[in-house]
Amino acid sequence: MHQITLGFLAVHLHHENGYATEIAKRSASFNIECVRFEPTSIDPSTLTINGEKYDSITQTWKSASFSIPTFIYDRCFYNNQQASKKSKPIVEWLKQNPSTTFLGFGLPDKWQIYSALKASELINSYLPETEKLTTSAQIIKHIRTNSSCILKPISGSRGNGIIAVRQTSNEVNITYHKGHDKKKQSFHSLQQFSDWCERLLKQQSYLLQPILSLTDQEGYPFDIRLLLQKNRNGEWILVEKGVRKGYQGSFLSNLNSGGAPITYEEWSKSLTMKQKFLLEDELSTIITHLPKLLDMKFNRLFEIGIDIGYAQDGSTWILDINSKPGRKTFVETKPHLKDILYESPLAYCHYLMNQRNNKGAEVNE
Repeated sequence: MHQITLGFLAVHLHHENGYATEIAKRSASFNIECVRFEPTSIDPSTLTINGEKYDSITQTWKSASFSIPTFIYDRCFYNNQQASKKSKPIVEWLKQNPSTTFLGFGLPDKWQIYSALKASELINSYLPETEKLTTSAQIIKHIRTNSSCILKPISGSRGNGIIAVRQTSNEVNITYHKGHDKKKQSFHSLQQFSDWCERLLKQQSYLLQPILSLTDQEGYPFDIRLLLQKNRNGEWILVEKGVRKGYQGSFLSNLNSGGAPITYEEWSKSLTMKQKFLLEDELSTIITHLPKLLDMKFNRLFEIGIDIGYAQDGSTWILDINSKPGRKTFVETKPHLKDILYESPLAYCHYLMNQRNNKGAEVNE
């Protein structure tokens, strides 16, 4: 069988080094060669890439030049830094290249996802009411009626930039995270708060959602993370579900905002039989319909992380959908999953290769 190449693509070469290396260690048994590179390392005139190739004999990465790989696993996370700004258009260009296949094409921003899912009768009841912000007046109007809301960057991930807003009788308080640290700021007049909001909205686009009561009995925020991937037959499967628990007084459970992972089994011991049955029924509906819907509405995906909020009244909410999910929640709590997690991109390459070959056969007939 012709050897195929899988390219691990990241904005910085050694980003997710552990994850890339674990995949590469297993690649020889799939007859796949692993390389890794940055979008900016492609020479536009020759299409040669300067990156690193995994040497399965010495089990190390070595500097190498190579052509654009057959398959690309896009693990680029973008922020406002220069490397990100340069990388994004190159990745978009690569996606148009007919000689290469991306494992998954990623998802658009949160507003586009919300708008697409809102049209689905099977899924829309799980979506918190969401509006796209264009002016601070929308925020003021919302807190006058509901006294609180949450602001989410339209294209943020990992809990970055999320702001909780709460109005009391004489001031407006905002809370946000800088890494593990929780920061607070108070405004003593609506005008002062409104000016701050206008400055915020000039920096980036935000969505407004209600604050849901997503804390456990002890007041810790938590969410349920579902990791779904396509298997070697191209079918969506639930790899695992886990729970991320924030610290008391925080409103985020993301691991890089100070959260800690626990197993779903451990967490669900606190539920009654009826609560557990109803929750698992809701999760089953989401797992069955959401991935297929995303594939249909957008471009092909290989994996998604779905963050589920389980409110104190028993309602279930889709909080976020991530097409480049992390694995820390599962690797730390379920070490036996490692082989499945690290082999799945390689197994999916074989599925895509077979699809390609079958298409070729159809064309030749």
